[in-house]
Amino acid sequence: MLNKFKNNGAVFGVIFLISFFLVLPQIINHSLVLSGDLLFHLNRIYDTYMQFKTGHFNYFQTNYGFQQTGRIVNALYGPGFAYGLGLLLIFLHSWIKFEIITSFLIFFISGYSMYFLSREMKTTKRISVITAVIFMGSFWIVRWSTQQNFMTWGVMLMPLVVLIGLKMIKNNAKDLKILPLSLIMSLLIQIHVLSALMSLGTIIVFFIVGFFKTDKKGQLIGKCLIAGMLTLVLTFNVWGAMLEILTTNNVYAPFAMTNMSSGTMRFSIFRHSVTQIGLVMSLIFFVQIAYLFSREQQLPLANKVVTILGSGFLLLSTNIIPWTRVGYMIPGLQNFLQFPFRFYGLATVLLLAGLGSTISMITESKRRNNSELLLLVGSVLITGQAYIGIQNGNGIWNTDNPIVPNTNMLLKDSPTGDEIRSAFSNSDLGQGLGVVEKPTSDYLPANKVVSKNAYDDYRKNILINQVKVTKKVMSNGNLQLTWQATKENEEIALPIIVYNKSTVVLNGNRVSPQRMQLSVIGSPIIKATKVGTNTLVLSYHARILTTTRLIGVLIIWIFYIASIIIICLLNTKKF
Repeated sequence: MLNKFKNNGAVFGVIFLISFFLVLPQIINHSLVLSGDLLFHLNRIYDTYMQFKTGHFNYFQTNYGFQQTGRIVNALYGPGFAYGLGLLLIFLHSWIKFEIITSFLIFFISGYSMYFLSREMKTTKRISVITAVIFMGSFWIVRWSTQQNFMTWGVMLMPLVVLIGLKMIKNNAKDLKILPLSLIMSLLIQIHVLSALMSLGTIIVFFIVGFFKTDKKGQLIGKCLIAGMLTLVLTFNVWGAMLEILTTNNVYAPFAMTNMSSGTMRFSIFRHSVTQIGLVMSLIFFVQIAYLFSREQQLPLANKVVTILGSGFLLLSTNIIPWTRVGYMIPGLQNFLQFPFRFYGLATVLLLAGLGSTISMITESKRRNNSELLLLVGSVLITGQAYIGIQNGNGIWNTDNPIVPNTNMLLKDSPTGDEIRSAFSNSDLGQGLGVVEKPTSDYLPANKVVSKNAYDDYRKNILINQVKVTKKVMSNGNLQLTWQATKENEEIALPIIVYNKSTVVLNGNRVSPQRMQLSVIGSPIIKATKVGTNTLVLSYHARILTTTRLIGVLIIWIFYIASIIIICLLNTKKF
């Protein structure tokens, strides 16, 4: 792999320059896109950043982000990657630099991942570069720069999932290697579980095709089983936390999208958007699918599989499926999938890779050159559209209201646009998060009575709670609150979140759940046990995912990555 980088300077140059071009709007505007998704993720990342900065770690409680409530978020949402981004923020120490660097990394890695997939599909180098550029400007890759949608990080790696899947159906799966398969699936699980599940579905399809094609079925099964077990070990912190929390608590899921059909994609001749596929991608999909049906016998197996699979994901992303009706039949989809256009990411990867391979098969020189030229024009159009979309999103930052409209933000003390920009540009990275807040109820406990509007209850019990409480994160990672009581047994509604398995200690004595009155989102009403200063300590005690086991997972990751690096440096086929 290292030799590929050395021998492909032009490829590196194109992908680097396009990545730089697409982050130019953020550099020029020196901007953030203050959307609801951004605030959610900045709070997650700020929490891990502060854990690294202070050395006061707590894997479960959010002691720095989300109003220092001690609520559980990262343990259930991309925990490993949240710590990775927090570590990156330690080095950058700036939200704007963080946005620019992460956007650049997404464009750059997505370009290379699509390039490698295209080359695996026997696509020429020139066409592979063009498909990489198109992918870099596609809807889901741009979405981090315009809306801070976290699924972008998962879609960025999906070409590598397909690449590994192709190895299952080629050469009796001889080229399928255990470490890359377990690595890519582990990374996806640590980043975004929904992306990982979609990728797993893709891998399963390739496995089934490979299983019936190979005469070495035992080897294929063995490799996949070992990779699966390695993945379980590398992601124990993810599924272990889910077992820990979800078996002992009833938690609020992300908001339910009842009208799921409104979150589907449609073919269009205009620019691509959240519900419009756009002219360039519509033509790419149409041409490749039409070629499959008209000249099926001419396509190699790999191209057939990616095209059929891509067509399936494209179908799932559209309103051809009665998604609203399906959502009412399977209510969990309204919370977990929410928007069927999320299937569009894999459809883009598969059909784009298929078209690149199809054009590369054309033997007639003039026809092939014309096809390459049309694909090149398409890459220019889609990259230009992406740039305009990123510029429009980031241009809001320097207006009188730098917040994306219709995001249900809560502004403290009615700040001006300049004050909001100043807060998010401050060296104290928590300042902006205290000025602009958003009520989010994801993963709050609903252990007694389920709220009719958990978002509004979070706003009332946490965001606009006026009690005077001082919060401090202790060296052992517990959250300490102090307040003044004017009389014994005086009640106070504390702006923290208590789960089953949380421990509450008031003035040195553990408070039993029976002595606490909990709101519908888990915030407690506590009676002071003395006049004057009262001190409460909130902690979370895990039985499955203990600190020792978390450290064990980290050590395994270190050895695992070191092994891969050593194997790459030795340039051995064992990888």
